[in-house]
Amino acid sequence: MKTLQIGIFGLGTVGSSTVQILTCNRELVERQLGATTQISKICVRDTGKTRTVDTSNSILTSRPEDILLDPKIDIVVEVMGGIEKSKEIIEAAFKNGKHVVSANKDLIALYGKELSELAKQNNCHFFFEAAVAGGIPILRTLQSSLTGNHINKISGIVNGSTNYILTRMEIENLSLESIIEDAKALGYLEADPSADLDGLDAARKCAILASLGFHNLVKSNQVYVSGIRNISLEDIKQANKLGYKIKLLAIAENKKDGIVARVHPVLISQDHPLAGVQYEFNAVYVDGDYLGQTMYYGRGAGGNPTGSAVVGDIIALGRQVLAQTRPDLDYASMGDKAIIDIEDLDFSYYMRLETDLKEDQLADLLSKRDIKIRSIENVNLNEETSDTKKLEKPADKNEFVIITERVREKDFKKSIEELEKTSNSITVIRIEEDI
Repeated sequence: MKTLQIGIFGLGTVGSSTVQILTCNRELVERQLGATTQISKICVRDTGKTRTVDTSNSILTSRPEDILLDPKIDIVVEVMGGIEKSKEIIEAAFKNGKHVVSANKDLIALYGKELSELAKQNNCHFFFEAAVAGGIPILRTLQSSLTGNHINKISGIVNGSTNYILTRMEIENLSLESIIEDAKALGYLEADPSADLDGLDAARKCAILASLGFHNLVKSNQVYVSGIRNISLEDIKQANKLGYKIKLLAIAENKKDGIVARVHPVLISQDHPLAGVQYEFNAVYVDGDYLGQTMYYGRGAGGNPTGSAVVGDIIALGRQVLAQTRPDLDYASMGDKAIIDIEDLDFSYYMRLETDLKEDQLADLLSKRDIKIRSIENVNLNEETSDTKKLEKPADKNEFVIITERVREKDFKKSIEELEKTSNSITVIRIEEDI
């Protein structure tokens, strides 16, 4: 029976889980492969570091060439993170005839097309299911199961860290700032949480989903991005009263005149399936022309879900290697659609603002700017407003929560510029009505 030799770069959270799954579920993996497996080498920076998995058989090395130049190793698994060094390793693996599995979303979002082409040039397979949504098999679904459909829209909660924070804010009545340290302790946030809180992580995943789903290259720098730092507990409460939930969504739309790719907080109806996705869970909602709407749900963060996706790729790739098939999963069959700017889209908006204007004055100002109001509420007059909040607010200031009718984003931004002159504070969140 053939033995597939595996070399792994990285033994952090995901790498350790990958090794554990390959070891503990060895019989299951090998039965599905029809071959035995062996982890030949694991490349790490510090071979003397204490590990959570057993490495007593001296498979650790700090020399990349021990994997890249070993002719016996069939599959290289890259779970070390980072971009430039990982790119060099994957390129070297392909040039040495080795197949690659990667979980590196940052790298794939930037160089997915380039690396896929290099893999094909060297007759190598390149799988990266774990780069998006952890254990949810969404990428291969887009690459194979749904290829008979034109995908119209992909919407998803693809960052478990921010979803965890927003869930706890709502359920436990906590501020965003008070949850951050807990999220770090649980491993949901890095020491520098910017990639998660500012939406950058989700934007990279959005670029990958759009590229694969629409067969059109979308780069991460073409994704509009805004994070959750300005979302307050008060906004979550007001949204709930209006029948909405606040979620950070990655949204990609395949329109006739171009592609939309955006990541930002939205208000979605409490009845929508994505509204019920809580804590660190991810979900991706796909709309196909014949399939209709489907949702893929599961744990999107952490070592075990991501490690599960990595091992799934190893098995799928191993089958291709054993069958001696040629690579057939492109990063995308590239079209040439333009990227549509978010300023050319129409939204309804939620606004919460503090102003010295009266309700009729505020409505008149918005009307003059062609902003139609769907609903308006003076929060000062709401009986549920806390006494503390009343005391903090100047007596001559009014706080309003407004829902607008749909309006072009660039026109709305001009109106906000004028509103800001009359307001001490203003929060604006788009309402997603088309999912």
